[in-house]
Amino acid sequence: MRGIDLLTAALVLQMASPPNAAAKEQPAEELRLAEVITEALERNPELKAAKEQWRAAKLRIPQASALPDPSVGYAIMGPDLETRLGPQMNVYEAEQMVPFPGKLWEKHRMAAAEAQAAQAQLHATERDVILKVSDTYYNLYATDAVVQAVEEINEVLKRFEGIAQSRYAAQGGSQRDVAKAQAEVSDVLQRLLVLRQQRQTAAALLNALLDRHPHTPVGHAEQPELSTLSSTLEELLATAQKRRPELGEASAMVKRKQHANTLAKLEYVPDLTVGFQYTQIGAGMTTEPNDGRDAWMVPLKITLPIWQNRLIPSVLEAKRNLNASQAKLKQAENFTAYEVKDAYYRFTAAKQVVEVYQNALIPEAELAFRSDQAGYEAGRMDVLNLIDSERVYLNAQVAYYQALAEALKSFAALERAVGTDLKLTGGS
Repeated sequence: MRGIDLLTAALVLQMASPPNAAAKEQPAEELRLAEVITEALERNPELKAAKEQWRAAKLRIPQASALPDPSVGYAIMGPDLETRLGPQMNVYEAEQMVPFPGKLWEKHRMAAAEAQAAQAQLHATERDVILKVSDTYYNLYATDAVVQAVEEINEVLKRFEGIAQSRYAAQGGSQRDVAKAQAEVSDVLQRLLVLRQQRQTAAALLNALLDRHPHTPVGHAEQPELSTLSSTLEELLATAQKRRPELGEASAMVKRKQHANTLAKLEYVPDLTVGFQYTQIGAGMTTEPNDGRDAWMVPLKITLPIWQNRLIPSVLEAKRNLNASQAKLKQAENFTAYEVKDAYYRFTAAKQVVEVYQNALIPEAELAFRSDQAGYEAGRMDVLNLIDSERVYLNAQVAYYQALAEALKSFAALERAVGTDLKLTGGS
């Protein structure tokens, strides 16, 4: 029965990833993180949308500071409308409303602050895209590395299975050893199935982030370097205060609300409307020297801001909005400090875990496994002890690559929290 289960698992594995499909999905060329990020910054749809929103916000600046459209008019006079110099024939007029000085300037500054906030949103989207691409890239690397480790163990187990079958055929071993070896091989094949599915999922996500066709082949991730951070936590917090996009956006919105508050107060001041009126006068029946001369005038109007049920709530609303934006800025500062500290501690802890696996656990587990392997091949050890050491060694490798990916992703999250690329010192 174990032989049938093993055969079934092998067939499923072969159907899940035939040689030609594997070649298409995992080409030989390496995938470099810097190149992938560059492509994402050029092609990602979310980033393109943020750029267009920023450009649209910049175009609102000249609109905000423009004068209202002037109005022109024309009046046809009745036949009985006479003046001293003759009958009025036609009246042409034009008007331009001129807001009180300072109103247009505050509207201009409000629009400029909104454009600044949109630019900060664009930078935040860029950092989000970089983080998503980096996380996916590191997941790809860890999955590929684990697949390679599992495949190597699988080859070793197959050789053990052959040894166990040969000994059993020669009546030098037990059927239990054969069954245990076959069961372990089946478990490894099952793990490979899961890993290859995870690899396909990560590749699909990367294609989506890069706006590629879903079936575009994704190569193997280049082995990343885990370096040492050169900045202290205090330096990172100070850098985040200057470079984090969310803080820039919140600060720009505070400026926008401040200008809106000033504009609301300026609504108490009247606006001026300047006009020009030209009247055509027909020839009259008088002997006046100005008989039939056209007339003109310049009318002036001002608004009367007297409705307090509009003005007072408007000023109070602007003040409340300013208070709200200041509170959001404070919240953004607090959350920034939290995210920087969280990513920093996760990175330092994960880096220490990686060093423990790299310098102690994996070498010790490999030494024990190689020793037990030699002992089993020489007939001095049973298959159960060998399988135990094999599992310890394989699990140590899997945990190492997972810890390495976690450390790399934590560093990417730290860069996202700070809002800029960070300097590194020598790798480990």
